[in-house]
Amino acid sequence: MTTRAGHDPRLVAAIILVTMAMGMLDAVSLLHLKIFAGYMTATILLMAVHIATSETVVLSGFEAIGLYLLGAVTGGRLTRRDRTVRYAVGDILLRVGLLVGLTALVWAANPPGRTYITLGLLAFAMGMQTSATRHAKVADMSLPAATMLLHGLAHNSSIAGGSNPGTWRRLAAIGSLFVGAVIGTLVSSHSISLSIAIAGATILSAGALLYLREHGLLIHLDSLTIH
Repeated sequence: MTTRAGHDPRLVAAIILVTMAMGMLDAVSLLHLKIFAGYMTATILLMAVHIATSETVVLSGFEAIGLYLLGAVTGGRLTRRDRTVRYAVGDILLRVGLLVGLTALVWAANPPGRTYITLGLLAFAMGMQTSATRHAKVADMSLPAATMLLHGLAHNSSIAGGSNPGTWRRLAAIGSLFVGAVIGTLVSSHSISLSIAIAGATILSAGALLYLREHGLLIHLDSLTIH
């Protein structure tokens, strides 16, 4: 089953879950690691601001970018294996979810250099995850970010002469990003490891969704993501 835009609705639902997880992890990264592990545009901007103001977060920025690129290389190789898009994306998301779960355990164990280890693992995982969402080729959702989603809502709206395709999909993704950030902020104020673990479980759920066999409930979910 595909949407009118040609998208696998199960992939759309999985990416919405991943977007929520990214909201959680971006909130945790900004609040507690002082740099973004997955949102590289903001990471580069923060590095520039810190360089201009002589602050010391630049090393963390280079670490995040380097490990993110390594994760993207790994994810790129995984997407090029001979598998269907749904299973290729699901395979990567399951790996990412497990890696994020491992990161939660690392934070809880509190080893020396915990902040740098956590940032590196999350950045690597987010590089892989972005490979998965790009491989899914869902319009405006190749990255779990709000800019293209908001632009798509306006650009394709009836006011702009469009036919409002994918409106509910975009709204769901924007809402999930916002809700994820709220959850990440609130939960991490009590337990950083728990907030990371919840994000990992959400990504695992997204990956598992892509492996489930057809079922009546899933058909209903598919119908919701068409619009």
